[in-house]
Amino acid sequence: MPKNKTIRVAIIVIAACIVAALLWVSFFKPAPTGHEQAGPPDMRYLGLAEVFGGKPKMEVSTKTVEIEDGGVKLTGFLAQPVKSGKYPGIIMIHEWWGLNDQIKSMAVILAGEGYVVLAVDLFDGKVATTIPEAQANIGDNPPEKTIPKMQAAVKYLRGLTDVNAGKIASLGWCWGGGESFLIGVNEDVQATVIYYGQTSTDKAVLGEMKQPVIGFFGAQDTSIPVAKVREFENILKDQGTSVDIYIYEKAGHAFANPTNTQAFRKDEAIDAWNKTLDFLKQNLK
Repeated sequence: MPKNKTIRVAIIVIAACIVAALLWVSFFKPAPTGHEQAGPPDMRYLGLAEVFGGKPKMEVSTKTVEIEDGGVKLTGFLAQPVKSGKYPGIIMIHEWWGLNDQIKSMAVILAGEGYVVLAVDLFDGKVATTIPEAQANIGDNPPEKTIPKMQAAVKYLRGLTDVNAGKIASLGWCWGGGESFLIGVNEDVQATVIYYGQTSTDKAVLGEMKQPVIGFFGAQDTSIPVAKVREFENILKDQGTSVDIYIYEKAGHAFANPTNTQAFRKDEAIDAWNKTLDFLKQNLK
């Protein structure tokens, strides 16, 4: 074969291999989760305390607690008003990063509004600072592991002397928003708050969700299509469940977390948080 022809054939073969490789990567690469929009957390910004610019309205005490129930073990960060009384209880669920200082700061902020807040640690102390570490966190903790932990946390919260056992809600962001949904269909809670978390459009599953629900999503979130959110909303409405869904057009995933500086949207975050406080007050107090 002439040399020039051999070279042309080699170039064609190499080009074909490159195209095939690109197609393979495009076809088999993991689907975007939405978390990639945000990037790793910048822990110089701990929470919405900086956004609102103030201390909690009530003095709050905090401590780490160990929970064990029927062989299920977990720890949590407990924030509660110092003033004696009976308060509604909140199970707070972290993002895929884990129970980091930002989530703890949110627990303190919410406790200052007059709630006993248990920020659960569903990753057994593991806190991620990179996306691969966070992916490993959720891969190691499927629902069959996390749901019993959240149920144990609800039971623990109900048993506290300063908690009104009949007024319990769940609240979570990101991966934790999906977990808030899961505990909402697997436990008798009185309200559910979901920030850009995965839900369901299975009517049999949603039939278990009788408590009021509020959800906040970003129209630019690549992992949670708006159409699916609206379908979730419509199924709940059709079955008589009180539900309020807010979709922010200029926001994507993680828009309410100041440590995710790429995704954070201050105005939307403040609006969502104020709506959260109003929702919890209406349904728990």
